[in-house]
Amino acid sequence: MTVVLTHGFMESSEGIMAKALTSELLKKKDMDVLVLDGRNIISYEYFRSTTYVRFIGEKLGSVLSQIIKKGQDANNIIIIGHSLGAHIAGIAGKRIQQLTGKAIGRIIALDPAGPCFININRDYRLDKDDAVYVDVIHTNGGILGLKEPVGHKDFYPNGGSSQPGCFLSTCDHSRAWELFAESLTFPQHFLAHRCSNWTMFREGHCSKNDLAYMGINSTKGSPGSYFLTTNSISPFGIGSSGTR
Repeated sequence: MTVVLTHGFMESSEGIMAKALTSELLKKKDMDVLVLDGRNIISYEYFRSTTYVRFIGEKLGSVLSQIIKKGQDANNIIIIGHSLGAHIAGIAGKRIQQLTGKAIGRIIALDPAGPCFININRDYRLDKDDAVYVDVIHTNGGILGLKEPVGHKDFYPNGGSSQPGCFLSTCDHSRAWELFAESLTFPQHFLAHRCSNWTMFREGHCSKNDLAYMGINSTKGSPGSYFLTTNSISPFGIGSSGTR
């Protein structure tokens, strides 16, 4: 399995997110990790940085297409992207399909960036058709992240907009990759119910609906929006208790 990490605004391949996820991913058997570094062009002035997302995504897609043409199974490629990196992942997935006619196995989108990506053409942002399976974790939806569902499964921990223990939007935004990182060690600690919205979930109206794991153990299954609660500090996952 080949995993590609794509970071967000003002991050890099040497940033805390990339280091944390790489460390955990490399503990898995038969897993190679590649980390894209776009710090030179997406670390200055957010709105300027968004204009480079398509360029970076298409370049990444072209590189991965060459690997696929040399024999790599597209289904064994996963791109994990945070913030702007989630949209880079989506555009890379589109480019790979254009060049090879094949879709990569999975895109894991960690709080995809919201500003400049709300209600725009899906050619310029992450979309569920960019991989065989696209799962999304929303933690700061409507502020720094997208609130709208854009994957096969969209997970909304604690409602998906603000996170317990966070007092700044940057903390809420980063919580997505922190939750995913924890799922690499505790893959069954993030259980969620499919539900139409957070209020319905909190009022217990979805307790008989489909269950799904958020994080590394997520599978395509029944598409839709899924909700769960977490702790305010690590360990965040609370298993079946998070479905109530």
